[in-house]
Amino acid sequence: MPHVGKRAFAPTGTDRVSENGETEMGKHVEQTDLTRQSIVDAFWLIAKNGGTSRITASAVAGKAGVNRSTFYEYFPDMDGLTGYIESTLTEELKTLIGGLYIKYNLNCSHRDLAKALIPYYERLTILLKRDSDRRFLLRIQQEAVELFSRVTENPDPMIEYEIAYLVAAFTGLLLYWDDTGRKIDEDSFTELFHTLSIKGLAAQCTDAEILG
Repeated sequence: MPHVGKRAFAPTGTDRVSENGETEMGKHVEQTDLTRQSIVDAFWLIAKNGGTSRITASAVAGKAGVNRSTFYEYFPDMDGLTGYIESTLTEELKTLIGGLYIKYNLNCSHRDLAKALIPYYERLTILLKRDSDRRFLLRIQQEAVELFSRVTENPDPMIEYEIAYLVAAFTGLLLYWDDTGRKIDEDSFTELFHTLSIKGLAAQCTDAEILG
């Protein structure tokens, strides 16, 4: 896992014993978190407007309103920043998807899953387009396999390949949809993914009256 820079430890309320000591520490931790988040937000703003290929630490620091030395206090370089962002996003997705499967008692449909991921579509496409060595995609696949193995009491031995296939299919379709100008809306996209992943291409072609 990439080095993601310094992380401050946030004390709990019970750790703050003295007014002058621990309270000041709490304020420092809060400021540290705000500064780190402003750097992350700056990355997303630049990436959404111009892609990630030419993003520099200077550009991110400038957009975040901090100097370069402050950037390097939090992240060793741009790879450290993107590694942190990938880790954070992956954890958010694991929490979201795990919660869905608990809510639906392991019967969450691919349609429900794809709809729940809509707020993440843009950020996923940004990171996947930057993923020239497929490292991020492989990480998502491995994390998904681990998650589904954990929430399923008696997982099928083939689940590793089934989940890896679904993740690759979803991300591939997502990238093509984005690269070609999103010619269908988000609801149509999620329905397409659901049909393809559950019924296969023949069913989708039949529904679209391509096959007789």
